[in-house]
Amino acid sequence: MKSKIIFIILTLILVSCKQTNKSESQTRALTQIEITDEFKLEFLTQILSDSSKTRILFNKKELISNLSINIPPTLPVDLKNPKQTISHSEFISDTLKINDIDFVKGQFQKNKDFDISKIKEYGFNVIDIKKYTDNEIEWDSINKIAEKYYAENSLENIYSVLYITKPIFNKELNLAYVRIRQGSGGMTRIYEKKNRIWKLKYELDNWVE
Repeated sequence: MKSKIIFIILTLILVSCKQTNKSESQTRALTQIEITDEFKLEFLTQILSDSSKTRILFNKKELISNLSINIPPTLPVDLKNPKQTISHSEFISDTLKINDIDFVKGQFQKNKDFDISKIKEYGFNVIDIKKYTDNEIEWDSINKIAEKYYAENSLENIYSVLYITKPIFNKELNLAYVRIRQGSGGMTRIYEKKNRIWKLKYELDNWVE
């Protein structure tokens, strides 16, 4: 009887160790997914260079904000609590089929250090909206600065600054989530990487103020 008890205890310890090792292995696998600034820049430069019908920019001289200013998406109701909506991180996790909210939250945290202004190195025009807002410049004045720039550069029918969020990726790094604001409207876009090229997969949550 005593030997059976010892055997059961040893079995439970072994199972517990396996579960712990599995958990540690999953944690290591998660941390090993490195999303570099270079990878984010490659994504942004590709989608901003797109000249197809789904293009974001019509002219490379258009102004792009170095500050992500966007209306939050329309979030669905939380099935566990019908009186509330799900969080933005949950929404992205579901949309990209990650099923790992912490992975999304971790990207939001790391994106704080990502400088979107680096796209200037690829020939895009960045307007320092952050400087203007830090100096408490009114939005009407910022818009007039943009309008003056477009007039001086003979960019007809272009009046507003493009605002784009820093991208969030799935674990396979072949799907990306961004929010885009142009003028008084915007949308959420999901891009997919195939044969090293990022293409629009679908668009959702279009809005107009």
